[in-house]
Amino acid sequence: MSGPAPRPFPRARRGTWTFLNGGARETCHVYLMADVDATGLRQARVSSGGKLSYVSLVVKAAADVVADYPEARAMLQGGSLRPRLTVLDDVDVKVLFDKTVDGERCVLAGTVEAAQERSAIEVQDAIDGYKDAPMTPDGPFGPILRMQRLPLPVARLVYRAVLRNPARRAAAQGTFSVTSVGQEPVRAIFPMISGTLGFGIGRIAEEPVARDGRVVIAPRFTLSLAFDHRVIDGALASEVLARVKARLECWDLP
Repeated sequence: MSGPAPRPFPRARRGTWTFLNGGARETCHVYLMADVDATGLRQARVSSGGKLSYVSLVVKAAADVVADYPEARAMLQGGSLRPRLTVLDDVDVKVLFDKTVDGERCVLAGTVEAAQERSAIEVQDAIDGYKDAPMTPDGPFGPILRMQRLPLPVARLVYRAVLRNPARRAAAQGTFSVTSVGQEPVRAIFPMISGTLGFGIGRIAEEPVARDGRVVIAPRFTLSLAFDHRVIDGALASEVLARVKARLECWDLP
């Protein structure tokens, strides 16, 4: 008795397949998470007339913090035989977007370049450029769409060639990544990474918070951090996450 006939692997998912079968499979992930009081972020959004998103605020806060840590901006190269680290000057941030290509739902990535030098509004403008972009070869997702149409073995070779060059790797994968599941009732996401760091944003919910000896109801979300243990240790990663949390909880609109 024969089972259902398999269908070809969707082109729209070839980018994710290539990513997971490239650098992400070689990374030694460790995860941390912290709960963030989003009261200041909510006020920042109101002050911006609703333009700023929580994602852009996390991107900006994390970029400012990571800029202060050369170790967190380090890129591991050379494989297991000749490992070496390249410290990136800028903090380019890879942001993940939920898109539909050829009728198939998939995740595509865009990069906010030199996010540490941009204001929160400028970060939001860069994110909006990807969020509102059409799925066309001449748009910002054009290189990813072209890779999706390559045979999988060829796409993997191209991807690995990109990863060998630090500048091209940073442009494609960022110094760190940010992904969000805040639109769904999911508390946390633990991202896969091919670099040193990756942040995940969970849903924002009204929860009890202790403040000045009183319990109040405030918006909170879980911010997770995946880090490559080959590059940095838990103490430094914890410090980075704690500083990002503090920056978000004491937000002042640039």
